[in-house]
Parts: sequence; C-alpha cells; structure tokens
Amino acid sequence: MPNRRGATVQLAGGLKDMMPETDLVICDLWGVMHDGLKLHTPAVAAIANARKGGVHTVFLSNAPRPRTYVRDHLLQMGLPASLADLVVTSGGLARDEVRDKYAGARLYHLGPESDRNTVEGLPIEEVKHPDDAEIILSTDLDFRDVEAHEGWLRKAAEKGVPFLCANPDRIVHVGERLYPCAGAVADIYANMGGDVHWFGKPTPHALRSCLKEVGLPENTEGSRVLMVGDSLQTDMAGASAAGYQGLFIMGGIHRSEAPLLVKLAEGGEVPVAGFQKIFGAEKAVPHAVMNALSW
Repeated sequence: MPNRRGATVQLAGGLKDMMPETDLVICDLWGVMHDGLKLHTPAVAAIANARKGGVHTVFLSNAPRPRTYVRDHLLQMGLPASLADLVVTSGGLARDEVRDKYAGARLYHLGPESDRNTVEGLPIEEVKHPDDAEIILSTDLDFRDVEAHEGWLRKAAEKGVPFLCANPDRIVHVGERLYPCAGAVADIYANMGGDVHWFGKPTPHALRSCLKEVGLPENTEGSRVLMVGDSLQTDMAGASAAGYQGLFIMGGIHRSEAPLLVKLAEGGEVPVAGFQKIFGAEKAVPHAVMNALSW
C-alpha cells in the first residue's frame, strides 16, 4: 500500500491484503465494528485474523466515555474478550487532561446525565451553568437543536473558558438514523471565538497514544500503522495528520456517496481527483477504501 500522496486510492479486497506491510491496526468502533446496536461479524473476524497473524490491534473511539465503559459495552454486544483488551477513548484522554491541568477548577459538564461517568471521580468542583465555569467538558449536547447552544455558551466563549470536546464527531449513525455529536457544538463554540481543545481523532496525539498501548516505539514508521475508520473528517484526517496509512470504510456515515466512488474505479483504483470531486477537496484522502471491514 503506497504512502500518500499517490495519484490513486486503492479498492481493497480485504484487510489481509494490507497486513504484510502493517505492524499496528488502529480501528474505529462505531460505523466499522458496530452500528450502535449490533456488531458487524465480518469486521470482528477481520480483527481476530489480524491478531492471529501477529499484527497488533487497538480500538480507538471518539466515545466521550472512560475506556472501561466502552470495553464493557463491547463485551455486552458479544465482542470476544481477547479482542477488547486494548481500547482508547476520547473521553479517557479528556479525563487525563482534566487531572493533569485543571485540578480544583469549576467544571461544567455539557451533555446528558447518562454520561456522568466521564466526570465522576475527577478532582474538580462541578457547577450547574456554563456561565459559572472555569472549564467546560463536553460529552454530547444539552439541547436537541445544535444551534440552541450558541446563546447558552456565548458568555463562556467570551470569557475564554476552555471547552474540552470529548467527542469530536459531528454526526453518528445509530442503526439507520443520524444524530449530532459534541463536535458540532464545539464548532459553534470555536466560531464564537471560544477556546476549544479537541480529544480523540483527528488529533495526532490520539492515534500516537495507541503505539504505547501495544509497546511500539513512538518513532515507528508511519507506513507500518493503519488507521481504519468510516469518517473522513476524523479517522482519515487523523491518519493523515499522524503520517499513518488510512483505510476508509465507505459504507459507514458516507454510505450515500459510496456508489459514486465505485463507478469511478478502474482496475481496482480510484483517481484522487475523482475521490475529491465526490467528497470535497478539503477532505483527507485515504490510501485505500472498502465498503465494509472484512478479512
């Protein structure tokens, strides 16, 4: 799998085609391994086979929850415990930041009560309104309407209150339905001049933290690390920022554009210019694409 930027994007037949040149697979969860309701069996088999072949695998999720919660959820869905041992989450990375830099601060949690475990146990004083906060930790939305957050957060943005976004995804599929995520609120905060701190993909730090999980050195050759995900804005942009290979699962949140991409393919490849015409020139270009993860 050639390092970017080449002139084409490969249509991958299966994950096994890339394993001879890979030491670590960093795999997204939602949209690749499951749809929020059930596991994708071929994807589970692909990760299991990569492990059997001696390739390291780590799940990297933009879930705004501690990694233990996400691991338990995967086990409840039926993922074998042998594959669920290494999980890194944006929520866990944000919790680390609060402990390291904001101990004792007044914190406002932006998100539902169901995300309480993301703030529980942190060394902070929790407040009930963003106007009273010294730091905001966002795991999701406070209001169903994303735009409603503009007035709710304006004073905090004007005061320069740091906004820690523990879920940089803008949208996510739950089954066949699309829901906005905390990243959409962070965009509003940033547009008001607010100080946004992003955790998870696409930050290079999130992807590079996976090397430590498996004991690989920080200077591991980027071409030996493969990021698998269904989001160009987070997964593939993260791979590009970290200098890693990117495998784009086009049957996820971009599923409506997938048929257009297949039509452009010739000899198992898609021209980069054609890819950018479909998805936009500003989007990260992956090294290879598959409709769904399989071996």
